[in-house]
Amino acid sequence: MLDNLISLPTVLVCTFLSTLVVAIFLAFHWLAGRGRLAAGYWCVSMWVGTAASAFLGLRGIIAPELSIGLGNALVAFGYSLTWAGFRAFDERRVSRLAVAAGPAAWGAAYVLSDSFAADMSLRVILMSVIVSAYSLAMARELLLGRRREALPSRRVIALLLATHAAIYAARIPFALFAPVADGAAVSPWFAAFALEIFLHTLIVAVSVLILLKERSEFIFRQAARSDALTGVLNRGAFMEAAARALSRKPQGGVLLLLDLDHFKTINDTFGHQAGDKVLCRFASAAIARLDEGMVFGRFGGEEFALLVPDQDLDEAVTFADRLRQDTAALSVGHYGRLISVSVSIGVASALLCEGDLDTLIAAADCALYRAKADGRNRVGVAGPAESLMQVAGRMREADAVAGNRSVAL
Repeated sequence: MLDNLISLPTVLVCTFLSTLVVAIFLAFHWLAGRGRLAAGYWCVSMWVGTAASAFLGLRGIIAPELSIGLGNALVAFGYSLTWAGFRAFDERRVSRLAVAAGPAAWGAAYVLSDSFAADMSLRVILMSVIVSAYSLAMARELLLGRRREALPSRRVIALLLATHAAIYAARIPFALFAPVADGAAVSPWFAAFALEIFLHTLIVAVSVLILLKERSEFIFRQAARSDALTGVLNRGAFMEAAARALSRKPQGGVLLLLDLDHFKTINDTFGHQAGDKVLCRFASAAIARLDEGMVFGRFGGEEFALLVPDQDLDEAVTFADRLRQDTAALSVGHYGRLISVSVSIGVASALLCEGDLDTLIAAADCALYRAKADGRNRVGVAGPAESLMQVAGRMREADAVAGNRSVAL
C-alpha cells in the first residue's frame, strides 16, 4: 500500500528541486563572503546533490553507468562534502582522503565488480554503510563543536543526523532479507526509505542555514560583550558574568583588580600604538594562566579585573603573584626598543564583602591603591579595614539619601 502512496520518481523530482533551491541560496551566501569555507563546502555539496538527484531520476532513460554508477557516486560525494562543511564550520582541518573515501569506495566497487554492479541489494548495502558513516561523523563534529561554540541547534541537528544514520543502516537487513531486483516493482520498504531521504535532504538544508544564522548572531553577541582591542570581556559583560558567579557562591570567590604600572608614561614615550601592544600582550599572558570558571575582563584603560570563584584568599594571592611575575617577565618590542611592563594587583575576598559585587570591587580597589602607594609591581590584599570602610561608605550614602528625602518632604 505504501508503494502506491509514494511515487519514487516524484520523490526524486522533489529532492532535485529542494537541493537546487538551497544550492542557489548558499551560492549567493558564499559569494557574499558571509559563510567562508563551510558555506562553500555546503554549497558545492548541494549542487552535487542536485546533479545526483537528476541522474538517479533518469534511471531507465539513460545508461545505468550514469544513472546508477555516477548518480550514487555523486550522492556519496555530496555526503562527504557536507561532512567537510561541518569540519570547516568549526575551523578543523578537512582530510581530502576522508572526503574521497566514500565516493572512491563506491566507484571502485561499481567499476571493478560486475556482480556488484548487477546486484541491487549489494549496492544498497554499500551505499547504506557510506551514508551512515558520514552522517554519524557529521553528528560527532557538531557535538565536538559545542565545546568551542554552544550554538542552540547543535544538539538537535546532531540527533537528526544520528537518526538518519540509524534509518539508513536499517536498509541493510531489508536488503538482505527482502531484496529488491533492478526492474522489479518498487517495494514498500524501498519507497519508504526514498521518502526519508527526501525529508533528510530538507532537514540538512534547513540545518546549515540555521547554523550559519546562529553563527552570525553569536559573532555579533561576542562583539558586543568583548573589548575590541584585547578580545577579553568588556566591563559590562564582566560585571554580568561576575554577578552570576557570585550568585552561585555568595560567600566564595576572590576578586583581583590589575592595573599596569606607569602606563601613561609608556603611551607618552613610545606612542599609543605601543601602549595597545602592551595591553594585548598582558591580556594574552593573563589568559594563558586562567583556569576554567575564572572571569576575566578589561575595566577600561590599563585596568583589568579577574574573578577567581574556586579559590580561597591565600590561593588567590599566590595566583595573583604568579600573574605579577609573568607580567614582569614580559618584554614588548616596539620598533627595535624594548618596553618593560609591570602590574599592581589588589585582591579582595567575597567572604569579607558578603558576596556583594560593588563592595568587593571597592575593597579590591583600596588594596590596589595601597599596592600602588607602596611602590607598584606588588600584590595588595584587602583586609577587614577595607571592607569596613566600604560598609561605612555605603551607610553614609544611605544616610545622605534619607536626609535628602526628609528635606524634600
